[in-house]
Amino acid sequence: MKKHEVHTLSKKAGFSSMKDELTNEVEQFLNKKTNEGYEIISVSFTYYETHELIAFITICR
Repeated sequence: MKKHEVHTLSKKAGFSSMKDELTNEVEQFLNKKTNEGYEIISVSFTYYETHELIAFITICR
């Protein structure tokens, strides 16, 4: 049985910079988890009240 984990990462900043910053943060997180043996199930992004970008990440081992 695989163990699933859900992680959220968020970034509050100016609209143009928060997308790039969060994308880089998510990429580093996923690289770390992949190297630890996790399988990436899904990654999605959503805006919260136009001033915060949130990434929802599901992984499993």
